[in-house]
Amino acid sequence: MQSTIVLALLCCIVGAVVAYPAEDMTMPSTPSPRYPLNLQGGGGAQEREGFNFGLRGSENVWRSDNGRHEIDVNGGYSQRLGGQWGNSEPSYNVGTNYRYRW
Repeated sequence: MQSTIVLALLCCIVGAVVAYPAEDMTMPSTPSPRYPLNLQGGGGAQEREGFNFGLRGSENVWRSDNGRHEIDVNGGYSQRLGGQWGNSEPSYNVGTNYRYRW
């Protein structure tokens, strides 16, 4: 009976040593995805109003190491072509965004 208990304890000890990982087996965290330049565009026409269209874009230019601070640059272009008033002057805009994540 005593040899059975000793054998069972020995098997438990060997099983615990073999089952314990020698190194950290967890997967490293996946970095956040890096998206390219974000472009949006559209257009449309109405009777006697001409064709309106526009294009906007933005790009993240800086992100802090902890990801809480970001700076984006954005810009756009729009114009009306044709219609009863003719072509409009092109409209351009440029700006920046600062983002803080609580």
